Amino acid sequence: MDSTRTTATPAGTWSEHLVVEGRSYTSTLRFTANGRAMILAGPRPGSVGAGYWHSTGPDTFTFRIVELEFDADGVLTGWVDIDQAAVLHGDTFTCDGVSHVYDAHDRLLATVHAEGTSTRA
Repeated sequence: MDSTRTTATPAGTWSEHLVVEGRSYTSTLRFTANGRAMILAGPRPGSVGAGYWHSTGPDTFTFRIVELEFDADGVLTGWVDIDQAAVLHGDTFTCDGVSHVYDAHDRLLATVHAEGTSTRA
């Protein structure tokens, strides 16, 4: 039996289905046991991100990630400040929060609502 799959922690790799302002995306997230949070494969091609997570209760946690966005030539086009509250349900979690979208010159372009459902990969 894999004990990491029965603990109340988000540590591990997750496949995420994300809905932002009515548009659906998929991504791969990774949470480490020491509180790091990463986007391994972003919702948009070439996007990656890093940040942190922390427990807020027995089955709840928050995470904050800065996602970097690049064009096809690898030039930074902008970034997203992701702030989510999550509820862990065994090998799935749901999350809900607000993201602030910036251009490459750090100008705020939009504030959007995002919610997701993730399953352990």
